[in-house]
Amino acid sequence: MALEIEERHVESLSTMDHNLCVKNIIWSKEEWPAINYDEFVDGDDIPIISVQVLDEKKKKSQDYEILCQAMVNASSSWGFFKLVDHGVDLKVIENVKLRLNELFDLPMEQKLKGARSASLPLGYSATNPDYGKNLPWAEILQLLQSPKHVVAFATKVFGDQHQSFSDAMIEYMHELDKLGMKFFEMLASGLGLEDDFFTKSFEEKGYTMIRINRYPPCPLPEKCLGLGSHSDPHALTILLQDHVGGLQVLKTDHQWVGIRPIPNSFVINIGDTLEAWTNGRLKSVVHRAVVNKEKQRLSAAYFLSPSSSAIIDCPPQLMVMDPSTNPRKYIPFTWEDFKKELLVQKRVVGKTALNRYLILIEKPI
Repeated sequence: MALEIEERHVESLSTMDHNLCVKNIIWSKEEWPAINYDEFVDGDDIPIISVQVLDEKKKKSQDYEILCQAMVNASSSWGFFKLVDHGVDLKVIENVKLRLNELFDLPMEQKLKGARSASLPLGYSATNPDYGKNLPWAEILQLLQSPKHVVAFATKVFGDQHQSFSDAMIEYMHELDKLGMKFFEMLASGLGLEDDFFTKSFEEKGYTMIRINRYPPCPLPEKCLGLGSHSDPHALTILLQDHVGGLQVLKTDHQWVGIRPIPNSFVINIGDTLEAWTNGRLKSVVHRAVVNKEKQRLSAAYFLSPSSSAIIDCPPQLMVMDPSTNPRKYIPFTWEDFKKELLVQKRVVGKTALNRYLILIEKPI
C-alpha cells in the first residue's frame, strides 16, 4: 500500500516541466516529523500577547512599558509569540485570504503566467524544483512589498481583472508594515534603546516581502514536509495562518512543539538579522511546517527587512564589553552583504543563513 501511495501523481504540484509523484517529494528520513499537525500540548506553547490599539497618548505609560517588556521577554525566551487584538481590520485580513485562495484555485497554466524567474524567487511556483531533493509540499507565492511589483504579477495572471487581487495584497501589506514598525519601536523601548533605533533603517522597502504557502492535503504526511526546518534570515516575521495547524517550533531542549492556531491572530517571530542586531538578546528560532491528509492549509509570512545599506551592529547598551561575560557574537555587516550570501545558498536549512555568514566574516583578514 505504501509503494502504491508513493507512485501516486501529485496534480496540485505538477507542471508541464515537472510531473511529480509522491515519491519525488519524500524527505530524508532524519527530517520526518515526529508529531502530527494537530498535536498540541497545553501549557507548552508560545506566549500570547494582547495589543490593544495604541495611540500616541499611551506611549511611555506604565502599561505601554510593561507590554514592551513582555514582547522582549517572549522574543528572548521563545523567539515567537502570538499577537491578538492587533488592530488590523479583520475585513482586510479576510479579503486577502479570499483573494489568495482564489489565486491558488486557478488552473495551473494560468498561475504559471506569473511563474518565478530562474534568477530570483519572486512570483508563483508549484513546490520548488530548484531544491533537487526535500521539496516543499506547497504551492508558493513570493512578492515584494511594492505596489508596482504586485500589480505586475497580478496583471500577468489575471489580465485586466487583476484589481481585486492587487488591491487586497497592497492594502494588507501596507497594514502589516505599519504593524511591524510598531513592533520595532516597542522592542527598542523594551531593550532600553531609542524608539527609532530600528525603524530608521526601514525607510526603504526594497527587501521587505511576503511569502504565501498553500499546502494541499498530503497522502503521506509522515514522510513529507511543507517547509523544512529553518530560521528566518530577515529581521521580523508577521505570520498569518488559517485554522489548520502545521507550524512547529524547535525548543531549546531540541524538542518540536506544535503551535495551536488562534482565530484572528498573528504569529510574530524574530529573524536572524534582529538576533545579530541585539547580539543574541532576541532569538531567531528554528521552525518548520508539517502537512496532513485531510485539510489544505494557507499561511502568509510577511518578512520585514532593513534597507540594503543598513549596518547590523549591536549597540553598546546591549553588550557587556567584558568578553568573559558577554562577548560580541556578531561582527557588523550590512543587510545587502547578508542578502548576497542568502542568494548564494538558495535554501536555508536550520540556522545556516546566519551561521554560515558568521563563519565567512569571522575569518582572519
